[in-house]
Amino acid sequence: MADANTAQANTAVAKGSPPESSAASQTPDKHPSPSIPIGLHEAALDSPTFRCAAVHFSDQIEHIERWLDGYVKSCSKVVHDMLALEETINGFLGKTLPPPFGATDGLIDPDYTLLSLKRVGDGQRDWWNHILTIMRRMEGLAIEPIRSFLNNDLRTFKEARRTLDTAQKTFDTTLARYVGQSKAKEPSALREDAFAVYETRKAYLKASMDYCQLAPQLRFTLDKVLVRLSTDLWREMRRSGMAFGTNRHAEEMDRIRGWCKEMETTEAVFKRELQAARRDVGEKAVASFKPSRELEDYNSSTVAFLGSRGPVNVQPNEEGTLISEKQGWLFLRTVTGKPARTNWIRRWYYCRHGIFGWLIQGPHGVLQGDEIGVLLCSARPAVSEERRFCFEVKTKSLNIMLQAETQAELQQWIEVFEIAKKQAFDASSARDASTLPGGIDPAFAITPPTIPEFSAKSFEGFEDGGLLDRTGSLPIPGGELTTRSSFDVLPPPRRSVTGLARDIARDLPREEGESGREHAARIMQRIELHRKSAFGGGESSGIAGLISASSNLLPGYAAFNASVTNLGRGPQSGLQPLNEVRVSTLAPPTLVKAPTTTFLSKTAMSVSAERAISADSGSGVSLPTAVVANYWGSTPWSAMYGSKEDDTKQLRLDDDPLLSTNTQTIPVGENQSNMGHRAPSTAIHRKTLSAGDNIPELRVPTKPSSEIFPPRYPIELRAHHPQFRLLFPSVPLEEKLVMVFNAAWTSTPVGGSSSAQGLMGNGRVYVTPDNMYFYGHQMGFVSAYVLSLDVISEVTAAPGKDCDFIFLHLNQVMNTTGWARITIKTFLMDLGLLHSRLNLLIDDLQAEEPMDVPEIIAALLNLEGEEYDKKSPSAESWEEISPNTPVDDGTVSGRPVQKGGYGARDRAFRQVRKPVPKFQLPAHPVVYEPEDMDGAVEERHFEISAKACFHVLFGDKSFIFPKLYFERRAKEIAQGPWQLIDHGKMRREFKFKVDSLGKFGRAKHGEEVVDYQLIDVFSDHITYVVTHVKTPWHLPHSHSFKMITKVVITHVAKSKCKLALYTKVEWSKTPPLSKALIQRQALEDAHQDAEGLADVATDQVRKLGPHSRTKRAIQVYGNIGQQGQVVIFTPGEASQTGEAAATSSKKMIQPRTLTEMVFETLKSLMQSVATSLLMWTLAVLGKIFGVFTAHRVILAVLGISVVTNMVFTGRAGSTWWTERSATKFMSRMGVGPNVMMSKAIYLADLDEAALASVVVAPEGESECYDTFRQIMNNTSLDSPYEEVGSTLSSSTSKATARRVRRTRQRLGSYRHDLLVAMRVVNSIEKEMIQSEWENWLSDENLRCEQVKMMLSEKNSGGSSTSSSSSTSKAAAITNGAAGEAQKVMRPIDEKRVEALRQWHIDYCGSCKVERDNILEKRTKMVDM
Repeated sequence: MADANTAQANTAVAKGSPPESSAASQTPDKHPSPSIPIGLHEAALDSPTFRCAAVHFSDQIEHIERWLDGYVKSCSKVVHDMLALEETINGFLGKTLPPPFGATDGLIDPDYTLLSLKRVGDGQRDWWNHILTIMRRMEGLAIEPIRSFLNNDLRTFKEARRTLDTAQKTFDTTLARYVGQSKAKEPSALREDAFAVYETRKAYLKASMDYCQLAPQLRFTLDKVLVRLSTDLWREMRRSGMAFGTNRHAEEMDRIRGWCKEMETTEAVFKRELQAARRDVGEKAVASFKPSRELEDYNSSTVAFLGSRGPVNVQPNEEGTLISEKQGWLFLRTVTGKPARTNWIRRWYYCRHGIFGWLIQGPHGVLQGDEIGVLLCSARPAVSEERRFCFEVKTKSLNIMLQAETQAELQQWIEVFEIAKKQAFDASSARDASTLPGGIDPAFAITPPTIPEFSAKSFEGFEDGGLLDRTGSLPIPGGELTTRSSFDVLPPPRRSVTGLARDIARDLPREEGESGREHAARIMQRIELHRKSAFGGGESSGIAGLISASSNLLPGYAAFNASVTNLGRGPQSGLQPLNEVRVSTLAPPTLVKAPTTTFLSKTAMSVSAERAISADSGSGVSLPTAVVANYWGSTPWSAMYGSKEDDTKQLRLDDDPLLSTNTQTIPVGENQSNMGHRAPSTAIHRKTLSAGDNIPELRVPTKPSSEIFPPRYPIELRAHHPQFRLLFPSVPLEEKLVMVFNAAWTSTPVGGSSSAQGLMGNGRVYVTPDNMYFYGHQMGFVSAYVLSLDVISEVTAAPGKDCDFIFLHLNQVMNTTGWARITIKTFLMDLGLLHSRLNLLIDDLQAEEPMDVPEIIAALLNLEGEEYDKKSPSAESWEEISPNTPVDDGTVSGRPVQKGGYGARDRAFRQVRKPVPKFQLPAHPVVYEPEDMDGAVEERHFEISAKACFHVLFGDKSFIFPKLYFERRAKEIAQGPWQLIDHGKMRREFKFKVDSLGKFGRAKHGEEVVDYQLIDVFSDHITYVVTHVKTPWHLPHSHSFKMITKVVITHVAKSKCKLALYTKVEWSKTPPLSKALIQRQALEDAHQDAEGLADVATDQVRKLGPHSRTKRAIQVYGNIGQQGQVVIFTPGEASQTGEAAATSSKKMIQPRTLTEMVFETLKSLMQSVATSLLMWTLAVLGKIFGVFTAHRVILAVLGISVVTNMVFTGRAGSTWWTERSATKFMSRMGVGPNVMMSKAIYLADLDEAALASVVVAPEGESECYDTFRQIMNNTSLDSPYEEVGSTLSSSTSKATARRVRRTRQRLGSYRHDLLVAMRVVNSIEKEMIQSEWENWLSDENLRCEQVKMMLSEKNSGGSSTSSSSSTSKAAAITNGAAGEAQKVMRPIDEKRVEALRQWHIDYCGSCKVERDNILEKRTKMVDM
């Protein structure tokens, strides 16, 4: 079901989804805190893991159903039989006393004997009544809950299982029929078949999702029913007054009930998350495999390109990254039988980590076939094959014909092959093959399965459905099923001897010098061991033996294993109860449930015990793929979880140019005289192993060494290591478990914000000296978290009724998780002991000398006997709270742990044993000054221990000094290892090459220089003194003296130290005249080097953080003297390019000759003289100002200011009076300034303004001016620019013509703008004049009318007086005096009147004509 299109089905789920782990599966990235529904994702892929897990879970459910059914029947029979005995019991109780007449005869003493019989009878009556009461209530307490579970929840699940089986068979049949069609079939028919497959696949996906959703709910319901049944029966028995068990057992039952309540509290949340995850995964899966409706998509039967190299252009996916890994179902062509018959079988193929392999669903789990290196095979489309979408994978001796379901899937497989080849080749060229298992790169070899139990080749060796060995499970105690560990009850499997011998013979090749008989004897011995392991006989060795052997795994585990192994085979007796065996407090006696469970999951864990899994080998690479598939799933989900990110690269000189250098390591014993000419090591071509050669094709990997544990490492912790390595494969091998406990946990975000992803789960907490690892598997969600103990600032605790609480308060300075506090709920742990142990681990991180693993375990065990009467060293708080969930406010109460908590009653019988500290630090700061040295040139105080500072500067991984050498123009820097010399001192050398100057100033390139460091004083944690002897290659007479720098690191207080640097110059041969000059310059350079060293050390300490633990500094910067190789640094181009920018603020050391130093000295002397003169001048001025007091100087300055103001005021006043007198005189003479300023141009001036720019031709004939005029008139100004000067032959003339034309065009445009503006101004002036003309004409016509009226009155015969008045009045009006009072004028004679009339006719007639013309023009304009 999982094809290439299901790639998108595995993308992120709403609540903590992994990266795309699809058919085109990429290795999942590190995820901070995901909760992954692995079952839903595997169901969406329809992987072999899902199918095997479904078979395994159904098989376990059948056995549980039989057990529960038997329990119900037995309980019903017991109840029936006991109630049937009630009459018999009553009759028996009635006979406990003698008859009354017997007492009267005095045969029985009435005071004593009769009283004793009466008391015994009453006790028996009460006892039998209690038993009968319990039997009567047994129906409701035990039988009904189990019967309800069987009839409801279990029946629903079995129906879902039957639906899944039916849908799976239908889908497999439909898909096989669809892919078996030929290329010649019609596209329309193919589309119909494709949609038929789509419908069956959708039904199968729904059935799978229903199954994955019901399975965890069924498991949870089963736990809830059994716990409730147990606690109810226990409570009923305690209520009945029966005295049995101990108080500790009663407390255990209460805590188990509290655990069940905690699970019920989170049940609704996880169900919602599971439903949401099911919806998202299902929708994406359905959308991914939905077929196309276009007929064109069904016409193609292969990819569009041909050839053996695959696609040329590899397209990235939607996220922009190339798909380099892929997995999914493919059909394999096989030829079997005689005569030969072709079959197509379906297998799960994967291509990752440079390996192409396949998985198959076996009867007991996922099995694995041979893995082929991608560099040994080629993939190309099979065009000639009858089936559609086939491609061929070829090796030298093998042809594999495969068929994909769609064309897109086919293209993805071929692209993945090409990308995987390129990546595998690049990876193999960059690493040494000797570090790989067997010394051969897997990409260059064909590797068979290394574990026979997981080999698909031994599939034919199973008989009658026999199963593999699964006796290594951790079952439940006493058959009460109170843990989540899976267990099997089937008989042990039987292996075919021939198949087993063949597998073992392949895994055990003949050694050199070994005879055939001896080789056969070794094979037979191994077969015998396998047979004993399969049938339960014998004991295996190593960690696998601890897991497989029931009697050796953990204390008290023998009873568990025996009870489960014999489950269903009849009653067993003699089982040792768990409460009689002492269980260790360092780890629980059971293992946690695997993320994915198949019949081979326990075998996978046993295999992991024999293999060292670490981050160095890569996630999921060190273990076979089948092992991971039977434990995690088809996708390496475990790669998402690991230890905290390695920040050593960020801590160590992130601005260091050496980070971009080419490094090379060479052995110390190798001749290093010519090390500067050594080129970086290059990759050697590996000879591939393939069939057809004289050597075997198959790579026989060497057996990996098992994990090495410290001495006296507890066996209970060893048993948990294999599972811990499987759950967190990225954890380094050197990190060992020191404590394991069961708990539930939740997180509180910073500031109460809900944006941060919360932490919630229930499961197992693994504790190492550095980290805490949380693993939970609840309601189908698998969650794993890593929390560094460094970020825990305080640990507080609080007892409760149902559970105890541990609060981890996180330091917000170093915290990047987004959580402020983590609440851990424990149920069956001693709260005080757990609290003290966590405090001890956190305090040990900050210790000057952290304890190693054996010492930590010894200290943890010693804490079991302490009374805890002292306050916690890291958190002095113990909080008394109510039975409900507490609210931890971090208050400090300092109450002792005996106040409450689980296991408080047993603490009084323990003996007190205080841990002894490893050493005692001085109470006062250490003072150390080296002899023959002046004062320190540089001093720095750091908030870390002296030992941490020492490792920061001089650790094997510290490259501070090569960085400083690099900044001083050194090349090919070789840092040697620390080597032990005489008197217990250690020394290391620095060799590098520089470009220096010779005796006569000639340049010397590649001169080799050797410096060394010597540890003079090594008083651990107290004082460290290191002498650094440097050659002053940049100064004259460099072979005659050395520059000595002493680095002194001393203890000041806890987590505080002081760094002091001393410098001096030692002469081996004194020069005659220049010693003082050279020594002064050498001391200055040494002081500069010391300052640079102090700055770099300060920067590194700042990156480590304040109060950083010593162990962290050692981890980052290495130990002293453990590295045995010389590290050579050759700066690359990027480093050399950025050298100037990186050191721009620092003064670079330049090679200097003696002459240059003399000139610099003289220059410095002259500067000193100038400076001295300036200082003397300033001193004299200071003396002068010192004579005068301040108030005298202020008065003098005030007086000078007054005199100056008076002088300038008098001069200005005199000038003003003079000008005023002259102005008055000119006014009297009639001469005054023209206050009007005129700036205007009239039309008469236009000609002069227009012709002002015209060049006047010279007088007479001028051939030169004619040539210039010809150039000017060569091309019209309206012609294009390209035609300018086209007829001219001279380039100079063409350039002149173009330049003049361009300038004239620009000036012409300016002139055009000016002309347009002038026209606008002229238009405005014209309109203004026209308006004034019309106004004046109207006024004149009005006056003419008035004169006409006056003349008309004169003609009408008025009196002389009236005429005279009228004439006078008309004259007055004519003269503009009509508005004033009329004056009496003399009479006008007739001649004047006649003349006035004639003037009126001429003048007023003209005005009227002009008015009529204007009115006529307006009328025409209105008509228009």
